[in-house]
Amino acid sequence: MKKQPINKSGKYNVVIVGRPNVGKSSLFNRIIGLRKAVVLKEPGTTRDILEYQLSKEGKIMNLIDTAGYYNDKDSEIHDKSQKKVKEAISLAEILILVVDGEVPPTEEDKEISDFVRKSGKKTLLVINKIDSSKKLNYANEYKRLGFKSIYEISTIHNIGVTKLIIDIFKNAPKSSTQTSDKEQIKVTILGRPNVGKSSILNALCKKDRSIVTAIAGTTRDIVSENIRFNEKEIKISDTAGTRRPGKVGRAFKKGAPLERFAFLRTQREIQGTDIVLLILDATEKRATTQDLHIAGYAKEAGKGIILVINKWDMIKNIEQEKFLNHLRNRFSFITWVPAIFVSAKTGLNIEKIPEIVLKVSENQRRQLKTSLLNRIIEDFANNNLPKARGKIRPKVFYGTQTGIIPPTFEIRAKHSEAIHFSWKRALINELRKNFDFTGTPIRIFFKKK
Repeated sequence: MKKQPINKSGKYNVVIVGRPNVGKSSLFNRIIGLRKAVVLKEPGTTRDILEYQLSKEGKIMNLIDTAGYYNDKDSEIHDKSQKKVKEAISLAEILILVVDGEVPPTEEDKEISDFVRKSGKKTLLVINKIDSSKKLNYANEYKRLGFKSIYEISTIHNIGVTKLIIDIFKNAPKSSTQTSDKEQIKVTILGRPNVGKSSILNALCKKDRSIVTAIAGTTRDIVSENIRFNEKEIKISDTAGTRRPGKVGRAFKKGAPLERFAFLRTQREIQGTDIVLLILDATEKRATTQDLHIAGYAKEAGKGIILVINKWDMIKNIEQEKFLNHLRNRFSFITWVPAIFVSAKTGLNIEKIPEIVLKVSENQRRQLKTSLLNRIIEDFANNNLPKARGKIRPKVFYGTQTGIIPPTFEIRAKHSEAIHFSWKRALINELRKNFDFTGTPIRIFFKKK
């Protein structure tokens, strides 16, 4: 079988298309084996383009999930999402056209079928929701659309999906040496709705990767893109706007589960990231309680943190130093984080963000020689004896570094349970004074000797 040429994107793209609520995102999740795309019955749940790179038996492909094809000419989000669908189709090697076998073909099914056919791309027609041969379905009506390669599947029950995956990989190219997950620096963009998270991603990638509108909550799925800076690969992920848990919970109780699922997906993304870009809106001239909550969550998860103050081009008559001092007072529990003033709109300082990311990543991976570490611990302990608790007086012996990302240290001590948290905090500050740990939390655990 003749191998298809790779398109101008340089990737073997397999693009899933179809009208809303036919199971595109469910199929995407089933193929990659992860719950990456948000799946709900609400039409138009997917808005951005989701990508995931898969490899099988030495071959590699880039699977793309798209927004549902539908007509809503009065919606800005619709116009931008449909533009992205067409862009994805133009870059495809193979199209997977998904339809709902439980209902007869709709006008939208016929419209997208015509559009796909005119594109000239190799198309696999996937008739979803065919759970049983005994159950009424409209598969035969869809077969009249004129596509040669037809698959009857059920994403819920995983029927017919394996054969589809095998056929998708048939003409996929052999994989070249890829950057491993360990080498890749993972960065997640966090912040409240409408602070400019998606605009920051687009500015960093130098293309419209995420849909941007003035409507709060435009981003729902996790949208990721890889960039290279100083021969390092950085994976940057945009997330849904993070609202207070109480508001998310109330939305869920009122029958709007989408926000809760997006919130949980964002929390999982934080767990798998290395560094958080916390985006703040300079026009608000203050950090909100929710900003502090996001920063606290990232710190407790052991993630590197960078404060990115966006929309600085709109600020007049305020010095950066004064603005930053105010922020430092609010973020008093993370005084070690770097901050940068940017404008996603004008591009101000955007090119400096990757540089700071690499520096924080370097600090996260910093490893101290045991002899040097113990010299600092000994000097500090001699000058700052841990306070006694009644008749119990702790005594510190030695320490070792046990991990990175974040830097983690284990201190052997007598009566370690009696060491006050303030002494541990002071020791962390002493380590920061002697070594550059800017942007990363430090963890210290005490162990009895």
